[in-house]
Amino acid sequence: SKRRRMGQNFLVDEGVAHRIVDLLANDPPRVVEVGPGRGALTEPLLVRFDRVCAVELDEPLVAPLEERFESRGLEVVPADALSVDLEELAGGERWQLASNLPYSVGTAILRRRMPRHELFSRLVVMLQHEVARRVVAEPGGGTHGLMALERAAWAEARLAFTVHPRAFRPAPKVTSAVVVLDLRPPAADPGDIKRALGLAGRALTRPRKMLPNAIGKGATAELIEKAGLDPKSRPGELFLEDWLRLATVLDPD
Repeated sequence: SKRRRMGQNFLVDEGVAHRIVDLLANDPPRVVEVGPGRGALTEPLLVRFDRVCAVELDEPLVAPLEERFESRGLEVVPADALSVDLEELAGGERWQLASNLPYSVGTAILRRRMPRHELFSRLVVMLQHEVARRVVAEPGGGTHGLMALERAAWAEARLAFTVHPRAFRPAPKVTSAVVVLDLRPPAADPGDIKRALGLAGRALTRPRKMLPNAIGKGATAELIEKAGLDPKSRPGELFLEDWLRLATVLDPD
């Protein structure tokens, strides 16, 4: 069913909902909620903020949300968070975002918003715990890969707290975690970031190899040293700025 595809595990724990809302900043005083479901997070959002805009794909959930919250200023946008026009949604203002993201599309929704610091300032999102760990990972840890490098390009992030399956109906089979991302202007030119991430993505498919073998394509020890790196390093140990320097030296075009 569509509901299954959307992976909707509705949040039912009010305590968790309040903790998510508490992680938002005071400014900007506007919040986009992705996938409000039955409104567990919408309720405390409207207590704290005058303007909440909920993006809901599941048609049968739209009317109940409107009936319950319209008098309190909730705007419901019946749309898919993966394809909704973000400029139109933002309407020339900056917003925060809060969401219990559907597992199947959580990272895709996050990826689409992270580069948009001019539209969103802070994102407070619930993800599968293992995905959350990959988002906030730092170099050298086992979970450090492409997702963490991509996040480093666009945001500071921290894992705020974990959430037991009991907080949802139906209860998922996995633990969840809430991540706070503060978006900022990119660490480098977006074209350079794309090249660096392309290079990293290739090398990270061979995480146990040393850099020359992991990268291949003419990445000699000499060139790696020229980028100021140790050729004996493994791909998972490198920071985004290392990949940016490597991409410049190796010019993978």
